[in-house]
Amino acid sequence: MKNPGPERLAHHAPFPHMSPEFPLKPKIDPTTERSFQILSLPQKDGSFVASVVEAPQILVYSRSRKTAEEKAARTFLKTPDPHAYKNHPLTLTKAVTIDMEFDQEAGAWVTYVKELHGTSTFGDTEIAALDMTAEMIRGYIRSMQANRKRIPLAASKLAELKRVVGLR
Repeated sequence: MKNPGPERLAHHAPFPHMSPEFPLKPKIDPTTERSFQILSLPQKDGSFVASVVEAPQILVYSRSRKTAEEKAARTFLKTPDPHAYKNHPLTLTKAVTIDMEFDQEAGAWVTYVKELHGTSTFGDTEIAALDMTAEMIRGYIRSMQANRKRIPLAASKLAELKRVVGLR
């Protein structure tokens, strides 16, 4: 801080999590933009334990707070992100509506694209199902164009959908 306040008012600092001694720190991985929080607490023997709030099963012990926090963050970032599908291009587009559900019997995620005659595909994870859906849409569009069939979308929505799935 450029103009630090008196020590007796330190608890009123605008960003307490910026202090290295504050136990709860918000983090954002710069490469994946995955956000999480690390909690690190001192132990009786002078060491520290760090855990990720979003994954409480991760517990890392170390002699220094910084090392424990860094190891916990690395461990967490190696685990798959269960919410990554929310950033998939098909979930962000307004060109089509994609319904997704988990089929217990098949043990797979199933997607349906209502606007394209209810076409459907599946995948082991949400991301895999959305990737397969993009592949299915590419095949659907190519097939409809090759057979000179009308694609049931407005021109602007079709152009957006082609952009999202990687067609020209």
